[in-house]
Amino acid sequence: MKTLEAVYYDGKTSDKRAVQIELAAAGQIIIRGLENELCYRVAELRIAPRVGNTPRSIYLPGEAKCETSDNDAIDVFLKRHRHARGSAWLHTLESHLGYVALALVVTAASVWGLIEYGVPLLAKHVARALPPSVDTALGEQGLSMLDQTFFAPSRLSERRQQALRALFAKTTADLPGGESLQLVFRSSPRIGANAFALPSGTIVITDELVSLARHDDELMAVLAHEIGHVVHRHALRRVLQDSTVVLIIAAVTGDVASITSLAATIPTVLVEAKYSRNFEREADEYALQHLRAHNIAPHYFADILLRMENSRPSRGDIPDYLSTHPATEERILLFKEAN
Repeated sequence: MKTLEAVYYDGKTSDKRAVQIELAAAGQIIIRGLENELCYRVAELRIAPRVGNTPRSIYLPGEAKCETSDNDAIDVFLKRHRHARGSAWLHTLESHLGYVALALVVTAASVWGLIEYGVPLLAKHVARALPPSVDTALGEQGLSMLDQTFFAPSRLSERRQQALRALFAKTTADLPGGESLQLVFRSSPRIGANAFALPSGTIVITDELVSLARHDDELMAVLAHEIGHVVHRHALRRVLQDSTVVLIIAAVTGDVASITSLAATIPTVLVEAKYSRNFEREADEYALQHLRAHNIAPHYFADILLRMENSRPSRGDIPDYLSTHPATEERILLFKEAN
């Protein structure tokens, strides 16, 4: 038999009273210090698991409870009369630094796995389930925002634009959904030589990239890469990945409105080249197949990539087209070896 110091709460007021708890050999808990002595069998009570050396709550029938700091005595009593292996196991884990460190490592690995694999997989699933109207809305709003922030009207002649559009139409006519692809031109000295694929299928190419190219097939190679982003819905998937809350809501409810409200993030996703390396490799693989299918030598993509690499601006205010792509040397080698 052991007597513990405790505090009693009636569960109806904020008052507390000092009491004594007797842990009887017969498996009873007796509370003294109140107007009437209380006696309960351990099976009638709910005793909170041990958490370090914080006060332990003993919940009585009704709303009352007692708190005591003598965790060791409670553990011995429970082990003897209720065999509370779960609580003992939890206390053992939290009482050893090795177990705590292991738990932290497992937690960190789980969080990393969720971010690295779980969120992208969920985004891919949600993107596939969403109607094309979502891509259209995101593309239209995204282009409008880009025009307000980074782009200026193209200075290319109408004749030059029409020639490139005709060549683009020729290489996309046989693609499923190719009619939804649209090529538009913008000037942007701040961004430089770049091309962007909007979720709607609109592909923006800058005057600076057109000027950098030495052959129209180089431009078609870059556009083939951007088509790969459209086909795999990379922009939509990236937007979803960047907003996990919206992603979960969309996965559970299919709420399209919550997704289209993220159109404001499109400029950041595109201009800062925030695609993952896996996305870029997927787009590169698509471009390689596309070029082969249309008798465009893959080296044209390698050539323009190398020139873009050499023309990268030294300032760091706007990350360029290649900033988060796989190593340029690796990509150039891929397309040169494909010839």
